[in-house]
Amino acid sequence: MNASNPTLLRALRGLAYAALLLTVFEACSGDDASTPTPPAGPASIEITGISLGYGFGGDEPATSALACDYRIGVNVQTTNWALSSPGRCGGALQCGQLRVTLLAPMPDGSADAELLQVMAAANGVSLDVRQANPALPADAIPYQYRIRAELIEDSGKPYVEVDGGNGSALRDLWVTVPKPEECEKAAGSAGAGGAHASEGNAGSAGDHALAGSGGSAGDHAAEATAGAAGAAEGGATSVQPQI
Repeated sequence: MNASNPTLLRALRGLAYAALLLTVFEACSGDDASTPTPPAGPASIEITGISLGYGFGGDEPATSALACDYRIGVNVQTTNWALSSPGRCGGALQCGQLRVTLLAPMPDGSADAELLQVMAAANGVSLDVRQANPALPADAIPYQYRIRAELIEDSGKPYVEVDGGNGSALRDLWVTVPKPEECEKAAGSAGAGGAHASEGNAGSAGDHALAGSGGSAGDHAAEATAGAAGAAEGGATSVQPQI
């Protein structure tokens, strides 16, 4: 019994050492797989262009008049930030979505009123003003809006600004909303122009070409046939009809 104790003790020590090595290996492997790659620097966002329906502008919109689709296009540029659909970042740092909010500044200087908010996994979004204000104004008075673009982490929380980075950008703009009757008139004119163009082309090509050319050919052909038949009966020289 006493002779076997050293052998048993050595066996137990060997098993313990093997278990320790396995634990260390698994821990190291897990750390390598789960440790995200650090980003190149702090994340930042900038609004690079706003469109009101007639092309994008830089510091200012291309025009202050909203088009009849009632949409405001917003383009942004991100640095050291990966835009991805929700749940697709896989633990990566500085990865998530873009949140763009249409705001109405309050005259008394209080907090801006949030009118519309859009989430996206791309550098551009479209804001439909009709969703923010279904009862659009029937005048041409400019209205002030404010656009806020934010970097939102995959967890749903805003990006925490560190080391000089910035997670949000603001842009103010004045917008003139078109009158509903102006849009209806423009749509009606476009539709009428298309209809007239189609009718005119069809009438010219169809009626004149078929009726005129076909009828002329038919008449001359009939005259020629009748003249040839008369000459055969009278024995006189037939006069060829002038075509």
